[in-house]
Amino acid sequence: MQTRHTGSEGAGYVQPPSFLTTIFHPVPHSKDSAPSGQRSTAAVKKTGSASGLILLCLLLLLSACHKKAAVEEVRPVRSVIVEPAPDANGEVVTGQVAAHRSINLAFRLPGKVVERTVLAGSVVHAGDLLARLDDAVPQQTLRTALAENATARAALEQAAPLKQRAAALLPVQAISRNDYDDAVRRYKTAQDQVQATQAQVRVAQEQLGYTRLVTAEDGIVTDRLVEAGEVVAAGQPVLRMAADDGLDAQFDMPEALAQSRLTVGITMKVCLDAAPVVCAPAAIYEIAPDTDPLTRTYHTKALLHATRDMMPLGAVVTGHLSMPSAPTVHLPPAALTTQDGRPAVWIIAPDTLRVSQRPVTIARYGTDDVVIASGLNDGERVVTAGVQALYPQEKVSLLDEADVRP
Repeated sequence: MQTRHTGSEGAGYVQPPSFLTTIFHPVPHSKDSAPSGQRSTAAVKKTGSASGLILLCLLLLLSACHKKAAVEEVRPVRSVIVEPAPDANGEVVTGQVAAHRSINLAFRLPGKVVERTVLAGSVVHAGDLLARLDDAVPQQTLRTALAENATARAALEQAAPLKQRAAALLPVQAISRNDYDDAVRRYKTAQDQVQATQAQVRVAQEQLGYTRLVTAEDGIVTDRLVEAGEVVAAGQPVLRMAADDGLDAQFDMPEALAQSRLTVGITMKVCLDAAPVVCAPAAIYEIAPDTDPLTRTYHTKALLHATRDMMPLGAVVTGHLSMPSAPTVHLPPAALTTQDGRPAVWIIAPDTLRVSQRPVTIARYGTDDVVIASGLNDGERVVTAGVQALYPQEKVSLLDEADVRP
C-alpha cells in the first residue's frame, strides 16, 4: 500500500482509508492553538483505540446474530381413532383347561420319604401306592403294642379260673367275701387291660399304614412336590393329583361382563386356541364374588363336557358367549404400554398434538389385537407405534392422517 506524506503531518504517519476514516475516525474540530503535528499524533492514537473497541463490538453483535433458538423435536407416530363397536361374534374370552377337582396328597405322619413310585403325568387308580415313609418307629410301636396285648391276655387267662373258683367256694363259705370280691376285681381289670392293649394295637397298625401314601380314587398326578430322602411334616403336600371326575374351563372375566350379563348356569362354547375346530359345551357354575387384586377381573369356572384326550390339562381355550355384547375397542398389541403396573395407551390431544398416558381395562388378548373394555372414548386418537420412546406432553406428528383400522 502506498502512503502519502503531507507537510502538516509527522513523518511515518499512515493515512487510513477514506471510508474507515469517515466511519470510525471523525476528525475532531478543536479551537486549541496546538501545532498541527501534535494534533495529528493525538488524533491517530485516540482514533486507533476507538476503532478497535467498535470493531470488537461489531464482531460480538455478528456472532450473536448467528446463534439460533433451539427447535422442539417433533416425533412422528402412527395412530388410529377410537371407534367402539359391538363384537359380531358375541363375547369371546380366553382361558385354560384345568382339573375340576385338584387334590393335594400328603402323609398323616411326619417322617423321611424313602420311596416315591410315581412321576408327574402318571395315571393312578384307587389303591395304588404313591410314596412311602421310613416305618422303623411305627414298626417298633406296633411290636410293643402286640407284646402288651399278649401280657394282658395272659393275665386275663389267669384271672378267669380264679374268679370261677372263688364263685364256687363262696357259697360253702370256703373263702371270705373279700377274697371273692378281689378275684372278681382282678378278672375285670384283666378284661379292661386286654381291651386297652387291643386299641393300642389298632392305633399302631394305623400309624404303620399311614407311612404308605395310597390314592383313594382314579386320577393323574400333575405335580410332585418332594423327592425321596426329604423329611416332611404331617399334612405337608407331597403330590398333587387331578381327580378323574371332569374338567373345567377357567376364565378371567372383565368387570363389565361379569357384573352386567354373566350369571351361573349360562352355557358357552369352548374351543381349543391351537385347534379352533375342537370345541365342547361348558356350563358356568362358579363366579368369584370379588375381583383379582392385580387384574381386576372375576375368576370364572365352567364345567367342560370333554375328556382329557380331547382337551388336555393346561390347554389354552377360547370361550364364546352367545349374548349381546357391549361396544368394545380393538387395538393392535403394539399400542399397549404400562403405567404403575397397569395397561395403558398414549392419547394424542387433537389441538396441540401432544401425548399423554391413559390407563385402560383389557377385555381379552387376541392373536392379532387387544380388546379394550373401558378407558377410551369415541373419537380419541391413540398411538399405535413407537409408544416405548414417548414421554408425557411430547409433541408428535401423524405419519398417516388416514384412519388405519387395526
